[in-house]
Amino acid sequence: MKKILLLLTFLSSTYGFAQCYIEGNSSITVGETETYTLKNNAGQCTDCHHWSTFARNVTLQGDVKQSIIKVNAHGAGQFILSMDMLSSRGKVQCSKVIDVVPKPSAEIYNSPACDIGTEGFKEVKISDGTVSFVPSKAETHLKYEWTAEYDNGEKKISAESAAQFAYSKEKGIRSVSLKVYTSKCMRTFTKTYDANYWRFY
Repeated sequence: MKKILLLLTFLSSTYGFAQCYIEGNSSITVGETETYTLKNNAGQCTDCHHWSTFARNVTLQGDVKQSIIKVNAHGAGQFILSMDMLSSRGKVQCSKVIDVVPKPSAEIYNSPACDIGTEGFKEVKISDGTVSFVPSKAETHLKYEWTAEYDNGEKKISAESAAQFAYSKEKGIRSVSLKVYTSKCMRTFTKTYDANYWRFY
């Protein structure tokens, strides 16, 4: 019994030692930079690490051999950040799935008297193949005009306060524009999406 307990303790400590976890935000806004580090850094030396990604919508900044790395996002989509580390017990690998979300652009007309509180919109997955676009603030006195443009050039329009559009891996949404109206002003918000964004959504 004593031997079994010792064996379990050894296996537990070995397993715990061999694990590595990437700490940092699980999403980045286009144009921004986030920092990622290792929670359990068991590297044999300070430059016994290697950060990598195959994504084209982000750039790694800094020394990829260190235990900390910065990631700059320049296109919407999802990517995997990987890290290989040489420890005293051999090679250790870990990865983190990160979403890059679009940054909305806004145009304001008659801004001094504008009574629109909406600052943008977000994506809400309804089901596989259906996504809803929801304004940041619900306001009953507004009129909405949504336009979704697909990769093949097709356009869909909705006048609902929260629009729903279909999508697929083969037919992704290239951009979504929202025009919000009142009697005093109009605001326009636009988001563009990388070709890979809807493949992993």
